[in-house]
Amino acid sequence: MDSRDNLAAAALETLPITVAILDDEGEILLTNQSWRTFEGEEIPNDHIGVNYVATAAMDRDDDEHAEQAVNGITAVLAGEQETFSMEYPCHSPEEKRWFLMRASRFTVDDETRVSVVHLDITERKLAEIAAEASAEQVREEHRALEHVLHRVDGLIRDVTDAAVGAGNRDDIERRVCQRLVDTEPYVLAWIGRVDVATQRITPQAWAGHDDVPLEDADLVLDAGDAQSHPAVQALEGGDSHVIQDIATFDDADRWWPTCAGERFHSVVAIPLEYGDVTYGVLVLFADEPNVFDGRELPVLESLAGTVSTALNAIETRRMLTTETVVELEVAIEDSSLFVTALANALEATLTYRGITYDEHGTPLAFFHVDRTAGVVDAAADIDAIERASVVTEYEEGVLLEVALSSGLVTALANHGAMIQRLDVDDRVADLALELPNGQSARSAYNTVTERYDRVELLSYHETDQPTQTPRDITAQLDERLTDRQQMALRKAYYANYFEWPRDVSGEELADSMGVSRSTFHQHLRAAQRKLLEELFAADPTSEG
Repeated sequence: MDSRDNLAAAALETLPITVAILDDEGEILLTNQSWRTFEGEEIPNDHIGVNYVATAAMDRDDDEHAEQAVNGITAVLAGEQETFSMEYPCHSPEEKRWFLMRASRFTVDDETRVSVVHLDITERKLAEIAAEASAEQVREEHRALEHVLHRVDGLIRDVTDAAVGAGNRDDIERRVCQRLVDTEPYVLAWIGRVDVATQRITPQAWAGHDDVPLEDADLVLDAGDAQSHPAVQALEGGDSHVIQDIATFDDADRWWPTCAGERFHSVVAIPLEYGDVTYGVLVLFADEPNVFDGRELPVLESLAGTVSTALNAIETRRMLTTETVVELEVAIEDSSLFVTALANALEATLTYRGITYDEHGTPLAFFHVDRTAGVVDAAADIDAIERASVVTEYEEGVLLEVALSSGLVTALANHGAMIQRLDVDDRVADLALELPNGQSARSAYNTVTERYDRVELLSYHETDQPTQTPRDITAQLDERLTDRQQMALRKAYYANYFEWPRDVSGEELADSMGVSRSTFHQHLRAAQRKLLEELFAADPTSEG
């Protein structure tokens, strides 16, 4: 038995939890190593003979946990219950701690004994607190999201109705701005458009509360003072730009409006884009900081997408009924442009004659080159040129046909641009374009400036065209001509086949198309007949 007692005592000493054994009066009979060294230094007398219950009772008036412990252990000693447990904090100056106390009644030689165990549960408690904090954060975010959805539900519907129901672009922009500022906490909204020629953002429509002063002003995209404006940042970066607290920005007092640093507290700028076309920028101010967070911003970006779609529909409808086109001309000084690279390699002048597309949709561009030797070999070394061939030779040069990979020509075509001129002289390319509207012109201009380092805007004109424009005739012919007929007609024109005396023979043109001479003339005659039918209003059902 003594051996068993010694074994139990030794095992008790090794336990990593604090243990004390009480008699039926509550006095401590035995403690283990963890109990004696709880505060870091071993207690000399082991607390043996100290009445545990009486000591705890001294703190019961000031400590609810002490009172709960005294009552529970007393009930166990009295036999009213076999066990009692409770959790309680026991923080030190250095750290927060929690423990689980458990008192259990047992007998030895018919004498009542109670074991009191204190188990450190700090790690579990901290995890519970963190979990509760996380859950509360989720609940708070859910409440905030419900608030946002409730607030913007009507806004989404009204902005969509305003955008879709408007009759023109000005009407869309005016309605959208007004509806936005009717929703708290938005207090000012404006939509700006960009002038390609001046690189200025001009507010076209705005709405604000009665006490918000508005002034007529522009933002210059490339001016130093304007670079920090969120509208400039949004247009240059192509995505939303948010400032949650305007007070933290020194440049806010120079923004449009100039009272931004005093009257407003947060701002967001969202580009209005549809595909590759940029229609402008929506700028929205709020009278509270931190408004445009992860819940608010996606809703506003979705609204901006709706507005952009409506603007695109208006512009598309206008393009179908208007007689106005945009003529844009730029100078590009960059050796990476394929025509410049070819001109530099040949030390020659390149003059653009035109463009067509093969049956696979590959652009085929035609250039007059004022030299004859080594032209095809030089073109083959240009990355953007897939293949090259000489259509015909003249005394002073050649007509060069080049098949182009996806690059500048394809990108410009995606913006509705028709190339009128793409000549290279003295290492500078002169690019002239015709575009259907100002938005397409800006997008095409941006495409060029993003691809090449030195681009200078030479001219920008919006002009009225006759009711039946060359663009209209081209579109009608594209519908009627087969690919081969169109290629035969364009190659003949670009090679001066219709001049007299001719600079090229039908056999040469047929060879460039990979067909027989008779087949080439068959395609050419059919194309000529359809062209004349369009010009002279002949029977539109005739086939060639």
